[in-house]
Amino acid sequence: ELLMTKRTQRRRPKKRRPDFLLKNKLLLLILGVAGLLVFSMVFFARMEEQPSSPAPKPVAKPQVDPLKKVHAEVETFLAALNASGNNIQRDLTYEPARYMLEGAFPAPEQVNGFKARIQQLPGDYLVRFRESNSLTVEKNRRTVIVLHFVSPEPALPDGPLVTIIMDDLGRSLYTAEALLALPQAVTFAIIPGEAQAVQVAELAYAGDREVMLHTPMEPQGFPAVNPGDDALFVEYSDQEIRRRLDQFLAYIPHVTGINNHMGSRFTEDARALTPVMKSLQEKGLFFVDSRTTGRTLAAETARRYNVPTMERDVFLDNVAEVDAIVTQIQKLEAKARKKGMAIGICHPYPETLEALRRELPGLVERGISLVPVSVLLQKQALAQGS
Repeated sequence: ELLMTKRTQRRRPKKRRPDFLLKNKLLLLILGVAGLLVFSMVFFARMEEQPSSPAPKPVAKPQVDPLKKVHAEVETFLAALNASGNNIQRDLTYEPARYMLEGAFPAPEQVNGFKARIQQLPGDYLVRFRESNSLTVEKNRRTVIVLHFVSPEPALPDGPLVTIIMDDLGRSLYTAEALLALPQAVTFAIIPGEAQAVQVAELAYAGDREVMLHTPMEPQGFPAVNPGDDALFVEYSDQEIRRRLDQFLAYIPHVTGINNHMGSRFTEDARALTPVMKSLQEKGLFFVDSRTTGRTLAAETARRYNVPTMERDVFLDNVAEVDAIVTQIQKLEAKARKKGMAIGICHPYPETLEALRRELPGLVERGISLVPVSVLLQKQALAQGS
């Protein structure tokens, strides 16, 4: 019985340590879920990812020269004037390009329409009226195109020709009106810095008088003799001399040419004169040398750059007395008879105005024609060409 009891008695199983999986099942579950999430995100991201198409190469736009558009507008303008091809001469090789048209100057409404179309083009181009028969297209005050209208040449007056230039204008409208009251045409030379300069130029042009720029230039004896802070000085660079002159020309309307105000030092310097003459050549303007020094190189330099030029023959009023001025007018007449033409320069003194009122009618009666500088230059060119 005892034996059976022993046999039937079962042994208690030994307790086992929980294995690794059981012990870390929570951690493993978390890692599994996290891995599944990561896998799902990558999988779906790849499903949504589209292959990127290569960016199209930018198409290079052909660069258009704005100046070509300006020339095209010029041609349109000339066509609108009913200009025959045989009547247009084009010189497009150098700057400024030049168009010469045989015919009358366009009407104001035609010019205004041309100006408006040019201003609409890219490049900040501007049309300016430079002479009684020319238009210029400018960019940053630099002339790039000149349109010159050539009317049939009027017959030159018979007999001796005289031009009288009155310098130092622009200070007074009264003096301008007094000159316009003279039946004989006196040329207006206007200092750009004077308060009434623009108004005087407009009055002169309206009265059919030639307008010149009386350009301040450095004299001998500066600064005791002062032409003004805005004058042209020898020490300046070519660029600065050119900038100042172009600024003067942009300010005074209807200018056909220039002469020097003072300038005895400046006109002796060929280097300083060079940018002046280059600017005048581009704009089709002339230069009258006032001859304030015997060593002047102005006319010589002008001819080097094909700028139409003449020199003063007589100062009329170095002595501001009526009788003395009358004597100088008589000397001017004698030179004109000897050479065929002559230039006198004077100033807006009351005595000068009185002397002109007294003497100019007599000049005309004796066969002397009073004409603008441009007419003298025309006669000079004919004489040189013959």
